[in-house]
This record gives sequence, structure tokens and C-alpha cells, in this order.
Amino acid sequence: MNRNLGKTLFGFKPRDVLNEFERIDAEYQQKIEAMKTEIEQAKIELKHSEEKQVELQKKADEFLVRERMVTDVMVAAQINAQKIVEQAKEKSRLMLENSEEELKHKLQELDFLRLKVARFKEEFREVLDNYRVSLEKIKETPDDISFTPTLITKDKAFDSKKLDIS
Repeated sequence: MNRNLGKTLFGFKPRDVLNEFERIDAEYQQKIEAMKTEIEQAKIELKHSEEKQVELQKKADEFLVRERMVTDVMVAAQINAQKIVEQAKEKSRLMLENSEEELKHKLQELDFLRLKVARFKEEFREVLDNYRVSLEKIKETPDDISFTPTLITKDKAFDSKKLDIS
């Protein structure tokens, strides 16, 4: 502080003190101007930072919206997949039931046809047995000479003739 201040009988020279005050005032004015410039620069940087923050917040909000959309799509896809699986299970269950019912029906038809075939065989055996019995009866009868077959025709030449087959 004691810079080039000349001394007088009662203290310092007034001119030197005034010069020192002016120098200090000029120095502080420079510092004030530098600080104002710094403040303005800081305000500009703050404004840019706030704009960037707003822009980044918008992007973050967009990402949140997209994330929600993706989540909704995933949930919907999972629900649809579960529905499809349930529908497929139900369809396969119905197909299995229908197949089992059809198989049961076909087995009943097969049993019915087996019974029909067995009945037919039995009836056919009876018919054959009846024919065999009839044939045996025919063989057991002695040859009867009194029976002579007659051929009847519409031809007049053979009208009165009888054929004798022995």
C-alpha cells in the first residue's frame, strides 16, 4: 500500500494519495469489468447448459415413452402368446377327444361287423348242414324205378315222347 506516496509534514502528499486512489479505482474498475465479462460468459454458458439440459430431458422423455411402448408391446406379445398356447392346447384336447370318440365308434363298428360275420358264418354253416342233411337223405333213398323224368318241350315232335334217364 505504501507505494510511491510522498510524505509531508502532516502525512502523505494529497496528490500522491489521489493518484493512488485513482489507480486503485481504475484497478477495481478493471476487475469489475473482468468480473462482469466473466458473469456474462457464465450466463451464456448457463443458458447453453440449460438448453442442453432441456434437450437431454426431451430425449430422456422420448426414451421413457419408447421404453413404455416396448414394455406394452412385450406384455401384449406375452399375453397373445399365452392365448395362442391355450388355444392350441384346447384345440389339441378337442382333436384328441374327437379322435378318441371316432376310435371308440370305429371299434364299435368293428365289433358289430365281427358279430355280423360270426352270425353269417353260423347261418351259412346251418344252411350247409341243412344241404348236407338233404343230400344224405337223397343218397339214403333207394333208386325208385317208378320215377322217370319227363322232358317237356313245346316242340310237337317231342310232345308225346318221354325220356327215360337211368
